[in-house]
Amino acid sequence: MTTRRDLLTAALAGGAAWVAPGWLGSARAQGAGGTTLRIGMAAPNTTLDPHLLSNTPNNAVSAHIFDSLIVNNEVARSVPGLAESWTREDDTHWTFKLRDVRFSDGAPFTAEDAIISIRRATDLPSAASFRTYTRSIKEMTAVDPHTLRIETRAPDPLLLNSIGRVRVISAKYKDAPSAEFNAGRAAIGTGPYILREYIPGNRITLARNDNWWGGRTPWETVILRMVTDDAARLAGLLSGDLDIIEAVSSANTDRVRSDQRLHLIRGISARFVYLGMDMVNDVSPFIQGMDGRPLTTNPLKDLRVRQALSLGINRQAMVERVMEGDAVIAGQFLPKGGPGTDPTLDPPPFDPNRARALLAEAGYPRGFRLTVHGPNDRYINDAKIVQAVAQMFTRIGLEARAEVMPWSTYAGRNNLRTEHSVFLGAWGVNTGETSNPMSALAATKDQEAGLGVSNGGRYSNPEVDRRLKEALRTMDDTRRNALLGEASGILFRDVGLIPLHHEVSVWGARRGVGYVARADQSTLATGVTKEG
Repeated sequence: MTTRRDLLTAALAGGAAWVAPGWLGSARAQGAGGTTLRIGMAAPNTTLDPHLLSNTPNNAVSAHIFDSLIVNNEVARSVPGLAESWTREDDTHWTFKLRDVRFSDGAPFTAEDAIISIRRATDLPSAASFRTYTRSIKEMTAVDPHTLRIETRAPDPLLLNSIGRVRVISAKYKDAPSAEFNAGRAAIGTGPYILREYIPGNRITLARNDNWWGGRTPWETVILRMVTDDAARLAGLLSGDLDIIEAVSSANTDRVRSDQRLHLIRGISARFVYLGMDMVNDVSPFIQGMDGRPLTTNPLKDLRVRQALSLGINRQAMVERVMEGDAVIAGQFLPKGGPGTDPTLDPPPFDPNRARALLAEAGYPRGFRLTVHGPNDRYINDAKIVQAVAQMFTRIGLEARAEVMPWSTYAGRNNLRTEHSVFLGAWGVNTGETSNPMSALAATKDQEAGLGVSNGGRYSNPEVDRRLKEALRTMDDTRRNALLGEASGILFRDVGLIPLHHEVSVWGARRGVGYVARADQSTLATGVTKEG
């Protein structure tokens, strides 16, 4: 567990280590026995504030400490959470009956805590705001301590799924800055675990909440270790220092499979991997002419250039060689036939000759210089994907290079402002249909409305916006999915995003440890089981 050297290392690295009073001694005494679960996380969380930045690493960590009113289970189905039941009174009024439970500090949970939490998640300034999930809420009323009424501005068919993204904090911490959560003082929830130790970028130690409404989990102590390097994560599993690891790379699956002490857990994920493009700057920051001088116009605003980039990518080779089979070629947010997809839209073909012709038609017969950016510790094989894309762009006549960086640096750069020209992104389509990724990634950015919150390239198309907004207030599933399918067809034919693939998630675990694979790719201790 924590030593003075660990704390000194964290301090020198700029991390603010926090350890619960009295925890070090008890943690050392407990050791790594059968009631301790050690998970190797592939990407670090960036905060313990459950409302600050919505992304998979942050949300996965939050789910251990904080509950939500509705739980989105492993297949994105809405099931009871802190709300044990609910009734839709009409298209815009919902009533929720809340559980009689307490926060880990003993304070009772009430409807006021839920209201405060949703408001804070809506209003907190953020580069990846939860407002995309709460924008439809017009009014919330605490009918009594355990009854909450929500009125939406218009019919919202995805309200349950949406509020399942918002974690509930105690109302007394409504004005607490994010630093108070990171320091542990405000990280008080009703969830399955209680925070005991937080060393940013290193580990999070959790103790079982024996009073959790969901029942006692099998693990008295859970240690979330941040191990971003694939080889180091595998080494931890092989040595017995970790019990389960996420995002086993394709290069390491055979090593796990060949070890009788270990086994693999697989699941097709809802994660859509894509390239975003700068479509707002007149002079894009990482595009130059072949002479090295900035171009006076942004080539990415030309549809022909965007089409050329998409046609220049050999997706089949990407899936087979870079992903080594752990992916499925993508042509839109979900595979064709999924809810909200265009049934006539196939993945773009690989056609380098046509790509070069389109570049010439657009006025770039000699190409241009381009840097492709991405993280190196967030998505499966992310750095390799960026490098492969740059190589493929070079083969259609561009002078392309790859530049990758840690997720903690990369995460917010294209949300607050468009700092990159072409960049790797991914989105978990965890609603099971396409309105959520379209709202976040492709809608015209509108912070007040909660639209375009992760639209890093600032793509904007009125025809996409019109159909999306109508779909978001359509309660009839058939009509809503048809509108979303139309919007998807417009978006991807306009190459507002360049689709790459859908990830297949792979976990490695020691024998006796099981896991129920989640479509959202999260690794939650509550889903880790003891077998045999």
